[in-house]
Amino acid sequence: MEYRILPAAPDGSELQRWETDGTRHAPSHSNVVRFVSPDERFGLRAQVDDPVHGYLIELFAHGRDRDEPISRTVIDDRNLALEVAAQMAAAADDLDALVDDPQLGPPTVYEEDIERGQVDTPNEYEDDEDEWEDALEEAYENAELKRSKGTLTTKTIDGREYYYLQWREGDKVRSQYVAPVSPA
Repeated sequence: MEYRILPAAPDGSELQRWETDGTRHAPSHSNVVRFVSPDERFGLRAQVDDPVHGYLIELFAHGRDRDEPISRTVIDDRNLALEVAAQMAAAADDLDALVDDPQLGPPTVYEEDIERGQVDTPNEYEDDEDEWEDALEEAYENAELKRSKGTLTTKTIDGREYYYLQWREGDKVRSQYVAPVSPA
């Protein structure tokens, strides 16, 4: 069956279970498709806005005092919108729990920290943070890596420990020297 707003849910996904055991409702002359979980605890709405062709995906928990979604996002690609809708359906219980207990989620992440690629200064370099920042900046430049990528790790070579940036490129793990663990 061909669907106008979103394709059929991915095989084996929670959204497919909602589609087959719950409800999928997509009126023929509408820009909205609605899914309801088999236990009717959750509903998911995908709405396409034709002029900009974006998809508003919202997840609702039925029985709440408010009609506000527990999760909402806008996606500009049809297939990605379907994938995100399937992920929201799979995470419905966890997303609902976050509404009542937000500290269960990750701490607030600020855009500036992502852009800077904030890596905490190791204790050994607290007396000279500038030295650490210079070494870290040079490592990112040599690796041609964005500051938002990479993980700080230590390696032991000939009995001494060194900091390295590590990141994944396809199937390979790459690393770039940063500085010794114990500064000179």
